[in-house]
Amino acid sequence: MKGRWLFFILALLTFSSCKKDDFYDKFAPEILFYEKSKVENADFVSITLGSGVSEWTVKARVSAPSKLKQVRLSRNGSVLETYDDLSLTPHVFDLEYRLQGITAETAVEVTAVDMNNKSTTRRFTVKVQP
Repeated sequence: MKGRWLFFILALLTFSSCKKDDFYDKFAPEILFYEKSKVENADFVSITLGSGVSEWTVKARVSAPSKLKQVRLSRNGSVLETYDDLSLTPHVFDLEYRLQGITAETAVEVTAVDMNNKSTTRRFTVKVQP
């Protein structure tokens, strides 16, 4: 009987002392662009503006299981906005930014960094109809 209790206690100590990995630490942030009020197509990465249209609103859902640290929005390589204060929505950030003066094909990049310094960059292309 003492042998069983000793085995049980040793087994309990062995399993409770193992390091527990957080399942979500394995995943990098995710960025999904959307055209209307929600993400409808995960592959939505470009749009063609009609003739005479020079404005468009970039909308994206940025998420990270390990909490977001920073979200950066760039246009043709130049940083437009950097969002660092994500304490109110640490796992999901809804980005909405109005681009103006679009006269040629424009590349928009969103970069997300989580608390584990994992980074994801996703590119969106705004094309202009001649």
